[in-house]
Amino acid sequence: MHHHHKAQAAVDFMMSYGIAMMIIFIAIAIIFKTGLLNPLLVPSTCNPIPGFGCSQQSINSTTGILTFTLAQATGTSITINGFACSMAPNAIGDKPQYGNIFVTNAMRFYPSGYDPSNALSPLPSGTSNTIKLYCYSGAGAAKGNIGNAFFGYVWLNYTVTGYGSIVQRVASITAKYD
Repeated sequence: MHHHHKAQAAVDFMMSYGIAMMIIFIAIAIIFKTGLLNPLLVPSTCNPIPGFGCSQQSINSTTGILTFTLAQATGTSITINGFACSMAPNAIGDKPQYGNIFVTNAMRFYPSGYDPSNALSPLPSGTSNTIKLYCYSGAGAAKGNIGNAFFGYVWLNYTVTGYGSIVQRVASITAKYD
């Protein structure tokens, strides 16, 4: 009889561990299926400063070209002199660290066939325009693997009638490479 109790205890022990292991495996399977731990599950966001809005941001994985819609609601019409995108601000924080550091409209900072002067025409308050520009990292154009996250900042060099030109960091953007 004594031997039977030992066997029963062993079976009970194995069963309780087996059930615990099953629950753990099911939990792991659910976590992987739903992508809860997926680092690529990055929300696409655009956080503008007051007076500006941005939406529909995307970045090309092979070219580093950022496309997004910029809206302005400053209460006055502005003329855009240039825009820039960089993965980091400079040491002072007033301009981009990489790429178009003076936020000019030099054609090399924009995709070929895209005329920045279209977006540079006066932008009345309450309107928006689609903007395309290269984003830069320390290695040049900010390229990445499809699905990975890009994080960077957008600067705007604009003129308000009656005032000089202003260079301002207008948004921080998180987008998925496509």
